[in-house]
Amino acid sequence: MSHYKLQNAYIVATGSYLPGEPISNDDMENYLGLVGGKPSRYRRRILQSNGIKERYYALDQDGNPTHMTDQLAAESIKNALMDLNADHDSLDMIAVGSTFPDLLAPGIASMVHGRIGGKNADILSCAGICGAGAAAMKSAAISVIAGQHKRVVACGVERVSVILRGSRFKKESEIDRDENDSRIAETYKYFNADFLRWMLSDGAGAFIIDNKPKDQGISLKIEWVETASYANELPTCMYMGTSNPNSPDTSNTWWNQKDLSEVDNLGLLLLRQDTKLLSEHIVDIVVKFAEELKQKNYFKDQEITWYLPHISSYFFYEKLQTLMVERGFDIPDERWFTNLAHKGNTGSASIFIMLDEFIRSGKAKDGEKILLMIPESGRFSVTYALLTVENHTSN
Repeated sequence: MSHYKLQNAYIVATGSYLPGEPISNDDMENYLGLVGGKPSRYRRRILQSNGIKERYYALDQDGNPTHMTDQLAAESIKNALMDLNADHDSLDMIAVGSTFPDLLAPGIASMVHGRIGGKNADILSCAGICGAGAAAMKSAAISVIAGQHKRVVACGVERVSVILRGSRFKKESEIDRDENDSRIAETYKYFNADFLRWMLSDGAGAFIIDNKPKDQGISLKIEWVETASYANELPTCMYMGTSNPNSPDTSNTWWNQKDLSEVDNLGLLLLRQDTKLLSEHIVDIVVKFAEELKQKNYFKDQEITWYLPHISSYFFYEKLQTLMVERGFDIPDERWFTNLAHKGNTGSASIFIMLDEFIRSGKAKDGEKILLMIPESGRFSVTYALLTVENHTSN
């Protein structure tokens, strides 16, 4: 006889944590540091394109780390539980997604569980990039829907600032420093590494998911969460740990080098983005998967009250809107919500931080439908989730 019985799943509380004070575009290099004593020649161009005005770093003004990754996650979970007036002992499962956990082992969920305490609990550590947070959310929700757990937490967390500090780019910049030809920069991949210094930032967010809505206030019923990977069709776009992302082998990955000096010499632990590949494919796969879900009757765009897309840059905002209209989607601009400009691109934490701000804004009304969209450019994947707002009042 099965121990499990299908039940509904509801996001009953949200929380986020952004370390320190907001950092403006002009102050970024004060925290991250210069590369080889010189300002980045790409910074202004990239920031003008991505539209981000402020972000947060778990760094002090001398570039010293102020938090651990699991600490950021724990703070966001604490804030979500506080919103629910609950404690850590009520959690049956802790699912955490992150691109850059503090430790290679054990997993980030173990470290977060150790940090927050509470009772013995199920755990899940999700790897990847932006999709890591989406995977944590999906897995946590399914554990409730399957009847395995009553209350769980899903969390996305990033502390990318530690690998964006200028000192880590010195060796590579020396190769590229005197070359003004963009083709040379592409050859050495310096632009594709420096690009991400002005795109990414730190933060954490959490959802508490229950098997029933809370008695008073807003709960979000999780109607479905669906993910599609396009790694079978497309090459690697965002990567770290190899000099050849499309043909990694025992000669060109960081793990297989004979000593750590070679890892540094080859720049294998710099995070890189193939910006050309990103521009060519990311918007297309986002709309392509939406079309597939729509054809399968997962949603009708006219029923969507709010669309919350995780976008890495405002460079893609208009492109996404244009392609959606061309493909027959009718979600007008006033129904889109993003906080990228002032919370930054926090990778796997972005959708958690975004939904937390949206719910606290008071915009969500009973019966409305919210469509979440989380793309990942690592090797291209997309997650969508449909939520229904339920606003309950206790008797």
